[in-house]
Amino acid sequence: MTQRKKQVIGILVVFACVVCADQVTKALVLRAFPEPTLRLQADGPRFFRFTHQRNPGLVGGLFRTRPVMAYVAPVAASMVLLYLFRYLEAASKVQTLAYGLIAGGAVGNLVDRVRLGWVTDFLQFHFYFIPFDFPWKYYPAFNVADSCICTGVFLLVVSWYFVGQDHAADAD
Repeated sequence: MTQRKKQVIGILVVFACVVCADQVTKALVLRAFPEPTLRLQADGPRFFRFTHQRNPGLVGGLFRTRPVMAYVAPVAASMVLLYLFRYLEAASKVQTLAYGLIAGGAVGNLVDRVRLGWVTDFLQFHFYFIPFDFPWKYYPAFNVADSCICTGVFLLVVSWYFVGQDHAADAD
């Protein structure tokens, strides 16, 4: 089996795990909190809490009033992913993992958007201990898919940086 085929299989395994984990956690949240949490509970300041928020927009509610963008952006991102596939190093396990995380996260959120009309977000941080005010003191709620996308993009960018350095060193 070629390296590229092994990479595709690895991407598909990570992809499937991310989509499953994302959909299972969202189903658990919908069961535990059937209605969206409008306000944080008044049980004192906590750094982290589970919540249920419906996000019809993109990251942090961006384009909330333009639902078409919430469908167009993931499709455009998927097209970029397909284009970038040919630049992956076939032997790189980090790039395989990163690519699977990004693709799985994008599809996990897209499944919610198509099925429900919004994305279910449920992880939220509250930076109550910061003494000054700033816009995201209550960090926007997010989910497993969002976490996978961010982690995958970070890993992909870092790996391309180091792979690029390796190729530059080989050329010297």
